[in-house]
Amino acid sequence: MARTGDNIYKRKDGRYEGRYIKGYDLNGKAKLGYVYGHTYSEAKDKLAQCRINAGNLSEKIDSNMSLYKWVENWIETQKQIKLTTKTMYYSHLRNHIEGTIGKIRLKNMNEDIVQKFVDDLSTKYSPRTVHAIFSMLRSALNEAKRRKYIPDVCSFVRLPKIRKKSIRVLTKDEQKRLENVISTSNNRYDIGILICLYTGIRIGELCALRWESIDLRNATITINKTVQRVRNANSNSKTKINFDSPKSQSSSRTIPIPSFLVQKLMKYRRDKGYILRDNGKFTDTRNISRRFKQLLQEADIDEVNFHILRHTFSTRALELGFDAKTLSEILGHSSVTTTLNLYAHVLPEHKKKEMEKLNDLYKNPS
Repeated sequence: MARTGDNIYKRKDGRYEGRYIKGYDLNGKAKLGYVYGHTYSEAKDKLAQCRINAGNLSEKIDSNMSLYKWVENWIETQKQIKLTTKTMYYSHLRNHIEGTIGKIRLKNMNEDIVQKFVDDLSTKYSPRTVHAIFSMLRSALNEAKRRKYIPDVCSFVRLPKIRKKSIRVLTKDEQKRLENVISTSNNRYDIGILICLYTGIRIGELCALRWESIDLRNATITINKTVQRVRNANSNSKTKINFDSPKSQSSSRTIPIPSFLVQKLMKYRRDKGYILRDNGKFTDTRNISRRFKQLLQEADIDEVNFHILRHTFSTRALELGFDAKTLSEILGHSSVTTTLNLYAHVLPEHKKKEMEKLNDLYKNPS
């Protein structure tokens, strides 16, 4: 039985257990925290410290809550999003909202406040960054609108226009030089770089790839995992490794692979385990990136990031006449529109070649 007002209980194992409210979810349900001590006094001291640390987090969800607390609680309830996305949300919250509009009470939020917030961001960050921060804020505020705490404050906010960046790809000459350097090397990572260059998979998908997902008989690779480094808020280390399903549902896919790549993979074939590994474990994405930079230097190619291999694969595929739907599925894009928007720079030449086929129709109308 708890002592009056303290909410501390003696357990069957002889220890004392203290309970406190560390916060509320968006349904208003209390989230409990627990402390343990070998004596009543020890449990009481721990409980007092936790209550101090919880501070305003124990404030019940309502329209009087600060915007910062509202968004923080909203993030905590997002169970369906990936860890990498949640980590990004917390970063936006602490770096951009906490020191600006975070102290404003939720009930006082209006469109002018949100617009000024966006305008101020636009003077410091790229349009893509502003869009990303606003997207998170809008989702949290739309939840408050749904609960009738605030009116619609986001629908008419004006955002900076995102200017499409030109995508850098390896020229055919650069690609050949890179392949020539790989052909004369004996580095265990280089087969992975060839896989990316000829399938378009991402670096995280490569590092998570296992032999169990490669069918050399049917010449396919199945992508169902990815590995990423994410910020680690609960440790002395800045980052930690996170294995997860691919970027989106469409990113889980089976990719046919060309016969020359099958022959090269046969030389490395194992029954199980990671394709690329260090001491029996998976290879860190940072190691692959370092090796890629070495290859670029040896091939006399200006330094670019690893993702250029995915862009290069996509460009070569369109140049060779791949239809957009097939390429979209190989890349794991959510729609053909995504593929076409990314690689529109290739299409003018491709369309010109296709239109030239009409010459034969004119010459031989019968």
